[in-house]
Amino acid sequence: MAKIVVFGASGKAGRQIAAAAEARGHEVTRIGRDPGVRAEVAAGHDIAVSAVVDLSRDPAEFYAEVSRALVESGAGRIIVIGIYTLMETAPGVRVIDTPDFPAEFKPFCLGHAAGVDVLAASDADWLVMSPAGNFGGTPTGRYRLSAVDPSDELTYEDFALAVADEIDRPAHQRTQIGVASA
Repeated sequence: MAKIVVFGASGKAGRQIAAAAEARGHEVTRIGRDPGVRAEVAAGHDIAVSAVVDLSRDPAEFYAEVSRALVESGAGRIIVIGIYTLMETAPGVRVIDTPDFPAEFKPFCLGHAAGVDVLAASDADWLVMSPAGNFGGTPTGRYRLSAVDPSDELTYEDFALAVADEIDRPAHQRTQIGVASA
């Protein structure tokens, strides 16, 4: 079984992801309330999962710092919990790039993008997993990979299954995928 560190394990997504990994027999280190990611904590782990947020900081600085720490940790695989607004609606066009995207949400979304840029510039084995729409609904115990669709719902429980499956059977690398409850 894998040795996994989950940053943000006290949050809604992180808590469910840690529990799903533990239920499958993985050794999980849970890092809770501290919203940052420290490379020395992730060092020695096979997989580092980041489900962190710090709304008190500049999003671009925060998410770039998180990604740099994940890369520097040397963890064998990095899984970052992302947001659907960075997914493409057409080749080269992300949700955030559409003309009607609300300006007040751009800094947070571009902050996430800065973190993805750091990952993409590295040699690390990384994956960004995002809800294809919004969190909500009733757990089904199933999920599907999906293109972006803001009307799709994804429960934290179903999302955790998708992340755990990617931990157990890595199928995607160096990309972002969307997940919805099935």
